[in-house]
Order: sequence, then C-alpha cells, then structure tokens
Amino acid sequence: MRFFNSALLAVSAIVSAVSAVEYNVIVGKDNLNVYDPPSITGVQNGDTIKFRLLILSAVDQSVTQSTFDKPCTAREPGVDSGFFPVEAGATVFPEWTIRIDNATAPLWFFCNRAPHCAAGMVFAINPTAERTFDTFQAIAKGEATATPAAGTPATTDAPAPGTDAPSGGAAGLSAPKFASIIAALGVVASLAL
Repeated sequence: MRFFNSALLAVSAIVSAVSAVEYNVIVGKDNLNVYDPPSITGVQNGDTIKFRLLILSAVDQSVTQSTFDKPCTAREPGVDSGFFPVEAGATVFPEWTIRIDNATAPLWFFCNRAPHCAAGMVFAINPTAERTFDTFQAIAKGEATATPAAGTPATTDAPAPGTDAPSGGAAGLSAPKFASIIAALGVVASLAL
C-alpha cells in the first residue's frame, strides 16, 4: 500500500510538471514603461511567469509585488525583482521567474521606479471580475479608489510569495526572511542573468 501511494504521488508530480505552462512577460517592451502583456488569467498551480527585463534606456525597471488596494506600495512581505543595471548595447537581458504554487487568489505587481506605477505600469496574475486589471491600473493612476466588493474582505489577494535566487537570498531579502517566506507562501521566484 505504501508503494502504491508513493507511486501515485510520483506520477501526480510528473503530470503536474508536464502540464505546467510558462508565461512570458516583457518588461519595458519597445523602450516603454509597460508590462506586455499587462495581465494574465488562467494561471494554475505549478505554472511559471518569466519576466524579461528589457532595460534599453538609462532607466531600469522592476517587478515588485503590491496589493490591489495599494498598487504602488511594495507588499511586506512580498517579492521584488529589484533593479538590474544593464550596460549600453547589451544583447543579454535579465530574466526573473516566479512559480505559482497558490493560484487561488490574484497577484498584483508594479514597477517600483518612480513615477512608472503612477503612470500605470502595473501587472496582474489572475485578476477577478470583482478586482479587475483595469480597476487596479486606475487605482495606480489615481483615477479610482479601492473599495471591497460586496461581502468580500479587502485582503483577498494571494499571500506574499517567497523567492528562490542564487546565493540564498533575493532582491532585498535577508537569508532568514527568505527562508521563512519560502516555508509559508505560494510563489517561488528566481533570477537568471
């Protein structure tokens, strides 16, 4: 019986890995302050989102987690790609990947380089009918205010994700904070240069 349960778990893990989808998001496409695409729906547990940071001007950008209610404020705890310096004429650009381990609630992100967020440089994973990408972006631009949907608590965003990066830490996270976040949360991020 133990062997059967172990085999079933192994097959389940393989099926999950094979069926996982990788989404690609360009940060700074065409030298603009945008995420392309600006939101992704249908993301499932095990899927990954790879952000390619095309920093073609003197201004670098980030992928920083926020909440729906405060689009331009870093969520604590939360993930943050940090800023990546890129030499002029570079042909290789940083990539930052997150793996979704809890797709039950939306995730919200912004560029932490002022004034990019206030100009609408935000990104969403699995926005809902009650909490849409358009409303999230309007709140970031100061064109709307966040109000909880009827019967919905204001804190329905996905839990803050952990990070997985070289050297046991990640942009702005100390090793102890890094380890405790990994243990408790539903997104894993990594950086590749």
